[in-house]
Amino acid sequence: MRRQNSRRAILGIIGLVVVATIGALIQPVNAQSDGGTRRLTVGQTVTGTLSAENFAESYVFDASAGNSATLTATTTVAELSLALVLTGPDGAVVARDGDLSSATVAVLSNVALPLDGAYVVTVLRGTGADGDATGDFTLALAGNIVAPATATPNNSNVSPAVSGRFVFVNLEDGGVDMSLAWASAVDLNLEVRDPIGGAIYGDNLTGESGGVHGGDVNRDCTTATADNPTESVDWPQGSVPVGSYEILIYYNQPCSVGGPQNFTLTTDVNGDDTQTISGVLNPGQVYLARVTLDVNRTWALFNGGVNAGLDTSLDGEFVEAQLGQTYTGTITNQNPKDVYTLDLAQGDQLSVNVDATSGSLDTLLLLLDPNGQRLLDNDDRAAGITDSTIQTTINTAGIYTVVVSRYGQVIGGTEGAYTLSINTGQQVANGTPVATNGTPTTPIVTTDSNLPAGSVEVLLTWATDHDLQLLVRDPLGNSVYDDATQVSSGGILGAVGNQGCNRADGTPTSYVYWPATRTPPVGTYEVEVWFQSDCDDTSLNTFQLSIKVANQQIFTTTQNANVDNHFMVTFTVNADGTPNLTPGEAGFFDMKNVSGGIDLAAALAGEITPMDYGTVTTGELNQDRKYQVYSFEGRAGERIDILMLKTAGNLDTAVYLIGPNNTLFASNDDISAGTDTEARNTNSRITGFVLTQEGTYYIIATHYGLRYGGTQGPFSLNLTLRN
Repeated sequence: MRRQNSRRAILGIIGLVVVATIGALIQPVNAQSDGGTRRLTVGQTVTGTLSAENFAESYVFDASAGNSATLTATTTVAELSLALVLTGPDGAVVARDGDLSSATVAVLSNVALPLDGAYVVTVLRGTGADGDATGDFTLALAGNIVAPATATPNNSNVSPAVSGRFVFVNLEDGGVDMSLAWASAVDLNLEVRDPIGGAIYGDNLTGESGGVHGGDVNRDCTTATADNPTESVDWPQGSVPVGSYEILIYYNQPCSVGGPQNFTLTTDVNGDDTQTISGVLNPGQVYLARVTLDVNRTWALFNGGVNAGLDTSLDGEFVEAQLGQTYTGTITNQNPKDVYTLDLAQGDQLSVNVDATSGSLDTLLLLLDPNGQRLLDNDDRAAGITDSTIQTTINTAGIYTVVVSRYGQVIGGTEGAYTLSINTGQQVANGTPVATNGTPTTPIVTTDSNLPAGSVEVLLTWATDHDLQLLVRDPLGNSVYDDATQVSSGGILGAVGNQGCNRADGTPTSYVYWPATRTPPVGTYEVEVWFQSDCDDTSLNTFQLSIKVANQQIFTTTQNANVDNHFMVTFTVNADGTPNLTPGEAGFFDMKNVSGGIDLAAALAGEITPMDYGTVTTGELNQDRKYQVYSFEGRAGERIDILMLKTAGNLDTAVYLIGPNNTLFASNDDISAGTDTEARNTNSRITGFVLTQEGTYYIIATHYGLRYGGTQGPFSLNLTLRN
């Protein structure tokens, strides 16, 4: 093995070029939008900003095989330690400059370009996600660059789309389709983990990237069928993230049939010829595969196999690590593991934590003894927490090896950056360590003691037997609550009180936090308290809600509540990681009654946009504009449809129809609340409503939470008269 002492931080960020980060379906901007700031041309300079929250920016240019390119990034902020990575049309790294000795300049000189197509260049901080350095940079492209004959025009909607570290492509001829079929009345399950960190499966039918699960077939063996059982996960035609889609096939239950089961996995991307895998599973086994998609819309299906056993073989580079240090790296399909060595003494108490910081990465941690034999391993730190932790006391002095990998190791498909901390003594991790079979050693926290510290902390307490639900929705649109205890941005449900009317020991406490080691997403967060059940306790409910960001208390309140009351407040994390110390307006709301969260008289006296039947209009909601009002002329007996669709952002729409007498006629929050067989759809639709009188009708387009809500983004509104 060849020893390596260079900083892992530089190599570790490479995977970010094609690995999407946490979060939700980002409406990508075309590389030519925003005045062309995302598309590079020879002789022009673009500018950008790097920070702890946005430590990489990507840009696109077209070139032909045999061209040569010179890329120069400069800054006046030495702490940024600029680095450059150039990725080719096939997703492979063509060149990189990670020389931190020239911290204000990064150059890739006369790079020979091997292929026709779109190249992605990423400017990044040499420290990756670590540190708080913020500053501007410039980037220039030079060389004999000639666009290939097949290059996409700059204003085409099929060119690669880039938004920060996110890379998308537009599939014009079809979406991404994955289908699992078998022939027996057994319970197989299909799950797909997308490049931006979403997981789509039977209990989570939709992903923020746009993927939709067709439903869990033969679930729990009830009404199991052998008549062509099939499960599918599909992304519609349009914009999809570039990167690695991990496919997991579970033999969940043998039902009354049992025995090995043959299956066929069929995949198709952009209407191309299908690619298939046939395999066999025994009860309890998991089969892994993956689909990779690059910026040229080239894709491939990789046949992994049954996930059985751990690979402890070592090859390639390794890092000589030190106790008390933190390291960064990236796990990709080309680099499924990183290796670190440690010189440890007898009696040392070792604490090793690895935390994913981007992409879809599901970490795996191994500790090998001085003889190279497996000593300990950990996949999930706690139930629902896919980061990893190992804590042990060293009995024999020597050189130990820490291996950072991912679930499935070489046959896995999750990718992303990580931080690795190696310490002595008992370190408090972001959750409870679990065995590799997924069984927690202790249950989730259910009292108000020993709550872990966080960069964001939302705490709810009360003193009765009542069941209150705490929900926090992040700026990407992901919600942390008792049915979704962790989201890809890092949010974790650390405590839950009186869930299902099961009285907690001590003070009932619910707690949502982002770990102190994890930078929370920038933007507006939505905090909701819902009084779900009185649990046969007739006493008055009084709850206390507090919010801290970066150790600063930004909100606290004490409220009395009744059954089915909903209370909401928003807060904002700024681009520099600090909180906006002024939270949003807080209060109780009722989605069934628009007046329960919007002053209807003021709304109808304000700005109103006229509409006609058969027209589609657009609008946008944000923290300064919580609703928009539209009007149309209607007659008694007319049958109408109203459809409000979000077109970007994390907007959770709601629509209200107000009659000529200024009373509420109809409303809708979600088209579908989500069931075992139907995906949740948070757009809004009023269907087939018959008008009862002639006059002016009003449509209020708003969002969940009404004036207290925090979701935002553009939308379209369609008004239709049925024949």
